[in-house]
Amino acid sequence: MAIVKMNKFNLYSFDSNREYLLKALQKFKYVHFNDLEKSEDEIEFLEEVEIPDKLLKIDEDIAKATWAINLLRRFEAKKGAIQNLKEGNKSYTLLELTEKAEAFDFNKYYDELYELSEKRVSFEQEIQSLDAQISELKPWEALPVQLSEMDNFKNTKISIGTIPSKYLPDFYSDIKDLELTEVVEISKALKMTYLAIIASIDESDELEDAMRKNGFSQSILKVDKLVKDKIVFLEEEKRLRKTKIVEIDDCIFKRFDQLENFRIYYEYLRNAKLRYAASENFLKTEQVDLIEGYIPLDREKEFLSLLDEILQNNYYIELNEADIDDPKVPIMLKNKKFAGAFESLTEMYSMPRYNEIDPTPLFAPFYCIFAGIMVGDLGYGLLLFFGTLFALKKFNLDEKKRKFITFFNYLGISTIMWGLIFGSFFGDIIPLKNIIDPATDYIEMILMSLIFGGIHIFFALGIKAYMDIRDKKPLDALYDVGFWYMALVGVIVLIVNASVGINPLVVRISKIVMILGMLGIVLTGGREEKSIGGKIGWGIYSLYGITSYFGDFVSYLRLMALALSGSFIAIAVNIIVRILMEKGIVGIIVGVLVFLIFQLFNMFLSYLSAYVHSARLIYVEMFNKFYEGGGIPFREMIEKAKYFNIEEE
Repeated sequence: MAIVKMNKFNLYSFDSNREYLLKALQKFKYVHFNDLEKSEDEIEFLEEVEIPDKLLKIDEDIAKATWAINLLRRFEAKKGAIQNLKEGNKSYTLLELTEKAEAFDFNKYYDELYELSEKRVSFEQEIQSLDAQISELKPWEALPVQLSEMDNFKNTKISIGTIPSKYLPDFYSDIKDLELTEVVEISKALKMTYLAIIASIDESDELEDAMRKNGFSQSILKVDKLVKDKIVFLEEEKRLRKTKIVEIDDCIFKRFDQLENFRIYYEYLRNAKLRYAASENFLKTEQVDLIEGYIPLDREKEFLSLLDEILQNNYYIELNEADIDDPKVPIMLKNKKFAGAFESLTEMYSMPRYNEIDPTPLFAPFYCIFAGIMVGDLGYGLLLFFGTLFALKKFNLDEKKRKFITFFNYLGISTIMWGLIFGSFFGDIIPLKNIIDPATDYIEMILMSLIFGGIHIFFALGIKAYMDIRDKKPLDALYDVGFWYMALVGVIVLIVNASVGINPLVVRISKIVMILGMLGIVLTGGREEKSIGGKIGWGIYSLYGITSYFGDFVSYLRLMALALSGSFIAIAVNIIVRILMEKGIVGIIVGVLVFLIFQLFNMFLSYLSAYVHSARLIYVEMFNKFYEGGGIPFREMIEKAKYFNIEEE
């Protein structure tokens, strides 16, 4: 239930063994490399390991594999979300994945698919060209003569073209006196009229003036037959190419069974890339590689046995427990089932540094309680609990998804408990006995929220004190936590006394404790300053920080606010449903639909709000008391697979 302890190693091995070593370390998985940089006095005899050509080739193959997967998956049968979750991803060990990938003739199948695809693209381009030709000829389909014959007349000129339809009346008016000119309207489309104009050469000058004046645009069509016959010919050509495309698709479909192999090869390449990229963290001489990194402390024997097996006696290693203050130590979290479900919240904020503590098991109970209060409905809790339980039992989930579902399963349990306390079952659909009624016992709700807030804040300060004592700084624990405990407890007692009145002796003692605590804060808050004025000034400023605690306490009132908002919305839905139920069979049907839709929607909003605001209470009110974060996540030597689960051997 903490940050995994690490060993730091410095490994010296022959450069010729690098590839074998990296393959073995990838199989080992639990190794994190430091990126070594040359110092000024090492420049002469050390150089960085660079393998850009290999990485470039792997990137090209990854792009090819991705392309092939996208091509073949078009033929994959669509599955529902539930079926996908039930089936999940297949599982392979890294060795099994590698063996399958190396047995797959990647280049052969890729080249076949690429050739087929290029032919398909060529036919598609030809179809687009045919479509363009057909589109150009379609308006002239009714033309009764062949265009090639139009130039054979000696005394007659035939022109085809378009004129804006709005100018057509003016055009007719301008040529009304031309007795040897005939205009045939072929078709109309998109505010244009398609015309064939037959005119005597003697009237051509006047006709051209009228055509120019009214925006006539000459059309040039290269057709050696009737337009309608040409269109039929082009349509047939288009049909033949579509047939070819269908044949090509059939050929591609026959290779659909290679989809899984392409996916396996894709994962194999990604891990190969990770392996080669890892070597760029090394330095080397002409014959020796210098490698620095970290392994989990409990993996030491396995790591050394692996080196003996791969390198035999041809290596030298320095292996020591990592320095607790080393900022480069990578962070790996290891928690039991309950706290492990909340690790994503820590990772989302920031991983702890190696000299901190893992906050996950410390905040997980608070988060669970806070979220349960904010939703606070037995019905919602039961739905979430049994829904997530079903998913955990029936679905084939990877580790990340399983933790995510387990996280909400615990929130469901908390919601059930607080739903019983509040006596809420989908609002007030079924009357239940309650311990606290959020709608009427608002004083109790306020006190409960503030009490939880006080416990949460004092707990966070206690963690800070523990860390100081652990690091052998007991005075810092007194200055930064003890005096604050004294000041805050004193202030809280005085506020409670002003409201309800308590024993005068307790009040006097609390005043003394508060004053001593405040004096301690003023005297020690600026202890790192050199001048007396600076010490006192920063001490007073530190005491002024007590005002922020009032804001922190008030922030916990969101527990009550969100519990009330969700409850009131659920009750409002129930009121509407009861009114509808009185309207006969139609009202009952509509009422049931309203109940299901809006209660589920309210449930979704309640849990979304609880997720966000519980995280806010943890990140802002708790973490700022003791937690800085900024740790480096442990980089395992195996990539998270996209299409499969990669298991340990």
